[in-house]
Amino acid sequence: MLQGKRIYISGKIGKEIISPATRAKFDRAEAMLRKLGAEPFNPTSEEWQRELAKGYERDSIVQPHGDKVSRYAYCLLRDLMVIATCDAVYMLDDWTFSSGAGTEHSFCLADDIPLYWQSETDAKVFGDDPEDYRAVWLPIEAPVP
Repeated sequence: MLQGKRIYISGKIGKEIISPATRAKFDRAEAMLRKLGAEPFNPTSEEWQRELAKGYERDSIVQPHGDKVSRYAYCLLRDLMVIATCDAVYMLDDWTFSSGAGTEHSFCLADDIPLYWQSETDAKVFGDDPEDYRAVWLPIEAPVP
């Protein structure tokens, strides 16, 4: 089902500092998607965060009143550009607590990018068919202690 698909992982990250718990949450989603044959894009990866930091300093996008756009706005715009290159987006269960993930969700709807869901409830509510939601519901297995 997901073999070879590039899938962006969307969820609550935070605006400034990515906590170890947030990294672990995204890493679990990445591992699960890899097991299913997908090529996940993890926006919390060290590599991507370094690229964003370099790009923010290099690109110097300036607003009409002369101030540079915020780092948060820059990162969100870059993330949306990545999503546009993906086959689908995987929405973590905390996405509704994040304005950035909400923007990513809206972008997917506007551009007809397929969505997969960690939450069974979200899969039922937002999936195309509430009776056949299992095609878009991808729960993350509980970590083995």
